[in-house]
Amino acid sequence: MSTKIIPDIDTLTTALDAIKLELPNAGTKTLFTQIQTRYPDWQVSDKRIKKIMQSKTKVMKSGVPDDPSVPVSFIDPQLDFKSVSDKVVARMIDPVTGKGLFAACDIKKDETIFTETPFVYFPPWEIYSFILSGNVCGLCCKPIMYPNRLTQHCGHCGIYYCSKQCRVHAWDTFHPIECYQLNPEMRDFMQFCQSENWQAPAAVARIYSYLSIAHQKGELDQVVGHLDAFATVSQEERQAKETEWIFMEQPTRELWSKARQLLKKAIKNPPPSLNLFDEETFLHYLGKFNINNQNGGLYLVHSHINHNCYPNVSIDYPQPKSQYRLAVRAIRDIKKGEQLFETYVNPRWNKETRVTYLDKSYLFKCQCERCETDGPLTDELRKGLRLREE
Repeated sequence: MSTKIIPDIDTLTTALDAIKLELPNAGTKTLFTQIQTRYPDWQVSDKRIKKIMQSKTKVMKSGVPDDPSVPVSFIDPQLDFKSVSDKVVARMIDPVTGKGLFAACDIKKDETIFTETPFVYFPPWEIYSFILSGNVCGLCCKPIMYPNRLTQHCGHCGIYYCSKQCRVHAWDTFHPIECYQLNPEMRDFMQFCQSENWQAPAAVARIYSYLSIAHQKGELDQVVGHLDAFATVSQEERQAKETEWIFMEQPTRELWSKARQLLKKAIKNPPPSLNLFDEETFLHYLGKFNINNQNGGLYLVHSHINHNCYPNVSIDYPQPKSQYRLAVRAIRDIKKGEQLFETYVNPRWNKETRVTYLDKSYLFKCQCERCETDGPLTDELRKGLRLREE
């Protein structure tokens, strides 16, 4: 019977470096698999690999000193891009633009580049009402016409899930804290947000719930690491872009304060190290959700895609009557090394409306070719995005 060898740290680090040169997007799971395959006589744990990679990681962040209006982001060193798609690679572009997503190979028109489920998701309020009434899944919001052998429900509040997978994921990330029967204070918070038609703080509540549950399970660092990598800017910086801010600042701050107070009552065992109910922290999570969410979802890979008013990809939803899982589809041929772009705005808008909206909502002035030339909405773009005729 052969005895496994435990490699010293220098030997293991050299082997990991060689694998990263070949597979630059490899995460811990991929590195562990590669080590097992290439060095079958080694005894190495995935925890040891993760620890070495974390100690080696030098994270390059975007952002401009003394300018808090520029979002801060970085490429998540924990994220295994190849587990989502081998057709894309992430790169840092510059301190202002931050990160971007690039084609790792030639991609054909109409090809689905990847599909992805959100890391955090909170639906629009009209859909959330259907969750409470049991008409849609409590996680993915897939319609539930009637209970069947696949559906499951919370034994406390009765919210239905379309599958065991959805119920387990909801329970692992937010539902024990969001369940109104287990936590009546959460009902007060959600009703307040719904009365204001205010989605962002409800999404922050799900983030805080996820962090609290991860803390209890000893997985806080991993969840925080994923969340920190999303582009982040204070909601205060976004609000200051509004011309009405000089008149709306006081009532807006009062609204923020009330939301924080209610949320603090609902999140009873938050991670003490994160200061979640400090105003600055709360406003950064509001801003994080607002500049990254795609119809209520924060997606780890999709969030790397930057804007262009003449995009080369479209965001689709392959699941009927649900906007939980998204798909990124090429709307024209994309060459290897070319950056992927989606549109953050209605492509039918004129230049002035697009530029103003992007400046207020995403804090950048668009300088794409279509804006520079004031180009029209072409038939190619209209067909690629599958826009309906007006």
